[in-house]
Amino acid sequence: MDQLRIKEPIPWQRACHECDLLLTGSVAPPGQKLVCPRCRCTLHRNSNHSVYYTIALSLTGLLLFIPSASLPLLKFSIFSFGADNTLLNGVHSLYKAGFIWLASLVLFCSVLAPLGKFLLLLFICCGSAWRLLDRAVAFAVRWYQHIKEWGMLDVYMLGILVALIKLRDLGKMDVEPGLYCFGAMMLVANLSSLSFDQNAIWQRIALRRVLREAAT
Repeated sequence: MDQLRIKEPIPWQRACHECDLLLTGSVAPPGQKLVCPRCRCTLHRNSNHSVYYTIALSLTGLLLFIPSASLPLLKFSIFSFGADNTLLNGVHSLYKAGFIWLASLVLFCSVLAPLGKFLLLLFICCGSAWRLLDRAVAFAVRWYQHIKEWGMLDVYMLGILVALIKLRDLGKMDVEPGLYCFGAMMLVANLSSLSFDQNAIWQRIALRRVLREAAT
């Protein structure tokens, strides 16, 4: 009689980022961490409820994105003339001035990439609970690895601070509510990247695949 054999996943290997020791890849249990046996550096830290933290931070980032993109960031006035600067009209001004490629780059790095990052994280963390979305979640994780480096909110904030310092001598510069929302969104974006644990997502998908193959 044929016996039921469970196909174990092929072990993968990774090198320690400190001492280059080649180790068999694994995922730490929730609330614990993996430590390199030679240099004692942390290889993987699996915080408790990291998926739920990432969902909460992604929703917060999406809510902060609306006022950050629509409310004025800075208000510059000289004599009787004044202008409000928002995240989107800055891109529009570059486009009207003929800097089409620069406007497209600013639009992608400051608007589309952060928005896509929050949407992908929300979909990955929520969709990892359903078996039917395994392929879509795996595809979204790969896209997240490409898009996360393009969300340059900190660079945009640095440009705002430089403009705030340089233009203050030429006229009156006021900080508007949109800048506070933008700073909060930048902080949430960094926290969501730190809380997201893709190894836990891959482990969920691999475990369901092993159980499905065992059932057949």
